[in-house]
Amino acid sequence: MLFCSIIVLFSCSLKEYNPGGTTADVVFASQEGMNTLVNSAYVNYGGQFYGREDIVMLTEGGTDLWINIANGGYGRQMTKYEELTAGTGQIRNTWNRLYEIINYCNAGIERIDNVPYNSADEKKSRKGELHFLRAYTYWHLVEFYGGVDLRTTETKTAVLTAQRSPATAFYDLMLQDADMAIANLPVDPYPATDIGRATLKAAYGLKARIALTRVAYESSQTEKDKYYQIARDAAAYVINNQSALKVSLYGTPAEVFAPVNNKINKEALFVVTHSTVSSLNPQSGNPNRLHMWYKAKYSVKAGMVQDLNYGNDNNAKSGSMCMMPTRHLLELYDDQIDGRYKAWFRESYYLNKASYSWTSDDLAAFEKPASMLGTTLTSGQLALLYTKQKVADKRNKPYAVVDIDDTYTGDKVSSNARFNICFPSLTKFDDPNLPTPNSNFGTKDVITMRLPEMYFIAAECELMMSGGSKAKAAEWINVIRKRAALAGKENDMLISASQLTLDFLMEEKGRELCGEHLRWFDLKRAGKLYDYVKAYNKDIPLIQPFHVLRPIPQMFLDAITNASEFGQNNGY
Repeated sequence: MLFCSIIVLFSCSLKEYNPGGTTADVVFASQEGMNTLVNSAYVNYGGQFYGREDIVMLTEGGTDLWINIANGGYGRQMTKYEELTAGTGQIRNTWNRLYEIINYCNAGIERIDNVPYNSADEKKSRKGELHFLRAYTYWHLVEFYGGVDLRTTETKTAVLTAQRSPATAFYDLMLQDADMAIANLPVDPYPATDIGRATLKAAYGLKARIALTRVAYESSQTEKDKYYQIARDAAAYVINNQSALKVSLYGTPAEVFAPVNNKINKEALFVVTHSTVSSLNPQSGNPNRLHMWYKAKYSVKAGMVQDLNYGNDNNAKSGSMCMMPTRHLLELYDDQIDGRYKAWFRESYYLNKASYSWTSDDLAAFEKPASMLGTTLTSGQLALLYTKQKVADKRNKPYAVVDIDDTYTGDKVSSNARFNICFPSLTKFDDPNLPTPNSNFGTKDVITMRLPEMYFIAAECELMMSGGSKAKAAEWINVIRKRAALAGKENDMLISASQLTLDFLMEEKGRELCGEHLRWFDLKRAGKLYDYVKAYNKDIPLIQPFHVLRPIPQMFLDAITNASEFGQNNGY
């Protein structure tokens, strides 16, 4: 179909509510209909994006921090910029789903002022949510695709032509939407049990993120300073009003992603929810799979079996889609003082069955001496160690060792298939509540914005704006670094103002936020994507400067009559 195939109207979400075929204008004129529309605007974030592999590949893949496991082929278009074309399915699907959300938001924003509500507070919240979601969605859209088709009204019929708008026009609208969200959103969701709805802390957080990204589209320092100021003020508001906004830092890194804190995470500014009741998820049998995508292979090695503690490692095989850290990411951490590495990465696996006797196949796989044949490990003993350290006499240990020089050859992933799927695994998304150890069915919420980001934004603004205070910037960074410190190492983690540079800040964001769907955006925004990948991820040799944008989907260009005028993004 034409443009209406890109922006689906509302038949799917309204069939249950409106089987008689009443027009959208009638349905959306009621409180029930408007609430259905607002809810529909959230659906793709849980059903298509956060919790799924496409958004992982688009936001963390193709950066300095991650490699698609053993240089696997699946998702190579995003994770390695290999064969990335206008026909790539993930590019098309992301475009379609983002424009669907935009249309839901536009339809609601046009109508909601005229809809009678039983509660004025509920109406304000829904209005704020629509503006928040439109800004949040356009931020994704313009960063992925550039200055494309800016739509502020509902698309009701097929549109045969489309016009580009400059990225700055998108950002002007986003900042207006963020202010509308701030003016209307409550501190608690409405109702308070609806975790996952946008609230006031999310609106301030989004405004800070948008304003900082806006800086990248200005050339004069005066204009840059304008948006640095907006971003800093919004981020500082969150930092300085944590109690009022009901947000705060956990005391240790381990608490941030502890499963017990997932559904009530006090550090989260915005979350995408996944229900433990399968029928409540957009796709009942296909919810949050993040728990699978950062796993090393541990099962059927040295006697280990899949269990709920170590999780589903089915994707940890060559040719699959799984994200392993670059050597660069591992070496960003000084794990002698920084507690984030031990809190968020798994190196050790302890035998999870009664006993195991070393076999000749396992001895060969880990290059251990044949003399160990038949020696035994018992339950709870260390069986596997995949470490960022260099281990002396590693082959003669009673357990299997894969150290950093086994996993990587210099800065590249080792070509040794025995070792290149064995690496320290990110545990932020572990889900011990899976129905079975090999299940895909994760139910944890995905935190897409959390409080430390505000400290980083405020610090970057102070660092980069005219007349900013590097001392204040370092103070903000030190809040996060002190929280990250191992007990007794707090002073060792503190930095001075003279140590703070934009590169240090990017490294620190890597240490704190790795895996959290921000790295590609951050490197692009800072003008460092190409240089960082060339320097730190030698397994992505094909990256070019034009990869800061994705291609316009061919499906869209085929659907409009002025495709040559609209044009493809440079390089594709």
